[in-house]
Parts: sequence; C-alpha cells; structure tokens
Amino acid sequence: MGEMTDLLRDYVERTTKAVVDKPEAVEVTASISTKTIIIQIRVESSDCGKIIGKHGRTIDALKVLCLAIKNTNFSDDSRRIMLEVLEDENSEFTYK
Repeated sequence: MGEMTDLLRDYVERTTKAVVDKPEAVEVTASISTKTIIIQIRVESSDCGKIIGKHGRTIDALKVLCLAIKNTNFSDDSRRIMLEVLEDENSEFTYK
C-alpha cells in the first residue's frame, strides 16, 4: 500500500497488542482515501474498553502518536488520521 500506512499500521498493531489481554486476536488494517488515513483495529469484545480507555483517552493518545509519526516522517502529507475500533461484526466505535 505505502510506506506511511505500513509504518502506522505496524505501530498501532504493536501498541494495541501490548495493551490488550488477548494479543493474538488483534487485527489492524490501514487504508487511504483522498483526505483520510483510516486505521481499523479489531479486538475481542472484552478488550474493546482497554483500547478506547476512560472517556476515550487511550484511543486519543494513540491517534496523537500516529499524527506525530506521520508529521515527523511524512510532513508534506496533509491527510487526517481516523482510528476505528471494531469489536465484532455488528458494532463499531469510530474516533475521528
């Protein structure tokens, strides 16, 4: 896909696996649209709260770190980053 999306996907995957109880169930995908980089994080439903954090603080911190990585290594890219936490097929939490 691209060096930037691979870098961000790998970072989010390593960080998420370090936080959850079931790291073997973590799946992270990244895609790019014209204005947004979308990173989807799939975890067990019991780990969903650990990724989101109290009042969204954990997912917010993860987004800030992703933005720092993108802005440090790819400063000419103006796309936004959006993180989505998917716990199963029927539910989804999107953090923009």
